[in-house]
Amino acid sequence: MATCYIKAIQTVRPIGPYYLGGWSFCGVVAWEMARQLQVSGQEVALLALIDSYTLTTPLEQIDEAFITNSLLSDLGAIFGSEFSISDKELQQLQPEEQLSRILTEAKPLNILPPDIGIEQMGQLFEVFKANLKAMYDYRPLSYSGQTVLFCTSYEASEGGWSSLAAGTLEVYTIPGDHYGIMQEPHVQVLAKHLETCLESFVRQ
Repeated sequence: MATCYIKAIQTVRPIGPYYLGGWSFCGVVAWEMARQLQVSGQEVALLALIDSYTLTTPLEQIDEAFITNSLLSDLGAIFGSEFSISDKELQQLQPEEQLSRILTEAKPLNILPPDIGIEQMGQLFEVFKANLKAMYDYRPLSYSGQTVLFCTSYEASEGGWSSLAAGTLEVYTIPGDHYGIMQEPHVQVLAKHLETCLESFVRQ
């Protein structure tokens, strides 16, 4: 995934310096992109991780019910609604029945568009599943560039990056939780810190 993104970026900007960043899983992808670019001799001026973290849980311990509930949790949190179905209930349903159940319960909460169908829901699930699998499979290597981590005050943590950052690692705490950091009003605090960091690194 990181390699594909690098190729896409370099069709527009073949040579650095590069400024990379991402929220949650996308921050993990950005870390690997920065590492690969640095190994290839390219300059990465700044890597910004927005409430991203490393994972240590073996993928073998994760079943379809966990993946489905992770998707439900994400959708609910993004749209400000409590949304979950117990693992026990999900385990009693076939995959298509699980998706149908999600559609039935999510649409009245305006978590999903009213016209989304089972086929589109299946595609969304497969993309989410692939991303989740990639995140659990990935074992990050050290990176020696300049990294900025924006973590939330809800669960302030360096996300496991301090042991991997061979270069500088600056940590900023932003109000809110994992989802609120990207929403008003907390995203304004994030934007201000990010703007300051970019201005600082551009001047260097």
